[in-house]
Amino acid sequence: MLHGTPYKTPAEVDLQFDLINHLWDGLPYYEFIVRNSELARQRFNMIADVRVGARDEERLDIFSSDKPDAPILIFVHGGWWRGGTRKGWSYLAFSFLKLGYTVVISDYTLCPKATVPDITQASRAAVAWSYENAEKINGDRNRIFLVGHSAGGQQAGMMAVTDWKQYGLPQDVLKGVVPMSGIFDMREFQSCFLQPYLQLTGDTAYTESPLFHIPETAPPILVMLGDEESVGFHRQSETFAKAWKDKGHRAEYYAVPGEDHATQVYMLGDADSLACQAIDRFLKSC
Repeated sequence: MLHGTPYKTPAEVDLQFDLINHLWDGLPYYEFIVRNSELARQRFNMIADVRVGARDEERLDIFSSDKPDAPILIFVHGGWWRGGTRKGWSYLAFSFLKLGYTVVISDYTLCPKATVPDITQASRAAVAWSYENAEKINGDRNRIFLVGHSAGGQQAGMMAVTDWKQYGLPQDVLKGVVPMSGIFDMREFQSCFLQPYLQLTGDTAYTESPLFHIPETAPPILVMLGDEESVGFHRQSETFAKAWKDKGHRAEYYAVPGEDHATQVYMLGDADSLACQAIDRFLKSC
């Protein structure tokens, strides 16, 4: 077996996680998010390109609620740590503004230009900025939530296990976290098609695995994924949710019926979709 995994060969890992070569119907969804993100930027007032880190890509796009003291939803995009940009996720404003949130879309420098630990620090910077500047974006610093998909799901897990006191923030700065289709044990990715980009070492595979760092004090989490995702994704999510509960923390688990890795996240532009409604219910219960 490959160390720390249930797989014998890298090909077995790729079979579970190589979405680039297994999302044969991905083009219409990509066109959807590009088109609808452009529409969102045209329709809503957006504070663009707010720099929060030393690297040029470490910026935020912000869609402020039209009402003060709104809950703040930070979104961390996916793309296997090596693709994507915040500009592709503006369409979330259609749903979460309607549901009453101020929406913060975060961004980071991609691998291999940056490392996964660098990306984690960029996500922490997004949280810190949102807390410090909540009033300026019609937000409530006491109601900050974070959602992330795929690589962003791993980031959501890392935000949930962060010792925020080390960053001068309240330990409970995040009142609820939603990792979607996340990776919580990064050891498997040392042996997959992404390793030339991620360059994970034994140390970084461990430190960037939320599964191994669940603290004594932690926010509630909703672990989500598409019901039709691979066995590997389900195993990662189920293991993490169970570990969270075993620590005595609140963890809910939701597999969106009939959806896969891509289709469930595109539902996030529709406030009435199963995915949006599940997230909204959970966050309002935190």
